[in-house]
Amino acid sequence: MTNKVFGDVTFDDGAGWVVNEPLKMELWGSSYSVKVTAESYSEDEAITKEQENAYKKFKSVLSKKQTATEKLLSDYLDDAGAEQLRSRLTPKFLIINDEGECALLFDDTEDEDDGLAVVLLPEEEVMTQDEYL
Repeated sequence: MTNKVFGDVTFDDGAGWVVNEPLKMELWGSSYSVKVTAESYSEDEAITKEQENAYKKFKSVLSKKQTATEKLLSDYLDDAGAEQLRSRLTPKFLIINDEGECALLFDDTEDEDDGLAVVLLPEEEVMTQDEYL
């Protein structure tokens, strides 16, 4: 299916609508390809206007959100430096829930079962993936 904001998307039972083209992000001087998902529990559920608006806003402030992510994670992990964060965390998913909240999910080498979530819209905060999901 093609969505006017997200582009080509495919439905995945575990994730919802997954954008076929990953989002390119720069964190700690490294480039990452992040899968974007618009949460949905059924293929019959369309991507919401709130999800479309949130993704448009996120992309329009991507540079600021990348900087915010670096600072939030450094603060959350007791002022960890860029090299430490780069070796410990890998961004995997940008999840946009049906109300338009955006969160980046990170794999964490020090907590492989959980990982971290950085909520970036509408508010900014860090928590474990278990707390977020």
